Amino acid sequence: MPPEFYSRLYSIAGSLAHFDYYDISLAYCDLETGFRIMLNPDNHYYSASVIKAPYMLYIYRLALAGKADLEQTVTYTEKYRREGTGVLKNTEYGKDYTVEELIGFCLEESDNAAFAMLKELFPEEGYEQFAASLGTVHAEDSKAKGGPQICCESALTFSRAIYEFIEEKNPYSENMFTHMTNSRNAMIYGGNGSEVVRKYGWYEGFFHDMAIVYGEKKYLITIMTNLDLLEIDSREYGIFRDLSLLFAEYSASVFETENGGDTVIIKIPKLEEDEMTLPKDPYLLLSVVNTKLRDNYKSFDELCDDMNENPAEISAALEKTGYVYSKELNQFAPVPEGEGTVPVSEAESSQ
Repeated sequence: MPPEFYSRLYSIAGSLAHFDYYDISLAYCDLETGFRIMLNPDNHYYSASVIKAPYMLYIYRLALAGKADLEQTVTYTEKYRREGTGVLKNTEYGKDYTVEELIGFCLEESDNAAFAMLKELFPEEGYEQFAASLGTVHAEDSKAKGGPQICCESALTFSRAIYEFIEEKNPYSENMFTHMTNSRNAMIYGGNGSEVVRKYGWYEGFFHDMAIVYGEKKYLITIMTNLDLLEIDSREYGIFRDLSLLFAEYSASVFETENGGDTVIIKIPKLEEDEMTLPKDPYLLLSVVNTKLRDNYKSFDELCDDMNENPAEISAALEKTGYVYSKELNQFAPVPEGEGTVPVSEAESSQ
């Protein structure tokens, strides 16, 4: 992977002062080569509405097997009403909806009432057996009850199963493609001219998007976060936009013969609130130091004194990435072209 890629990845992930690098997971898979990149793949999150996508796939698979009738109707009554996302909660009771209409509500509007209606018709036990058969990485990722959990690697498994279903060109492939490209919230982007099949999830700080990008290249990408119950606004959406566009650019730049079926795994350990250790990876170090300088310290020496770090060692590590400290910016910035490295510590510059 090119160093610039890592630098941008860490910079985007650390763009929010309240955000811990540990609390984000990402998985990318090139559908042509099988090459995968995964950030914190073992972290588990409450799946929220992401689960609706594989659940709807399960119902479509039942329909293909002749075990479900998509024209069957269900009457919306008070017992199905659910708060949160959806449109049915604002409609009158007593109206009939077909299974296909309810699937559409689940995938396009993330409708919780429609999901409750479908789960009664197609119980969770059957879905859990289906999800396990897809080969999820962890057993808990196939569960539908008790606050279902998911990791980004298992989300790739679900996305691949949906992709294969769409590529079959069976009687329901177009339905699923249309519903998932009409999803109400656009979080993951695929670049110009692309179509994105997606399912987002959002519940009390857990904020996710799981997508298949149909563009110059076809690839899977999932981003999962724990924003710690903070209000989600344009800044949080920005993480999804910036990260997904980084991967869109990367995907377009890679030839089919590169990387093959390799997997790059990046794991960032969780730091306790009182733990002040800086990361060893130079690109992650660059992003963390610059974030701390921006938000907490007036100078590089102040940061090093407070964290009991050696400024010369940090400077040397960051010089290898092509960045040196600027007193004017109070940031580590790229060395201007044609110039060598310069003293980066205020203490050094005063000697």
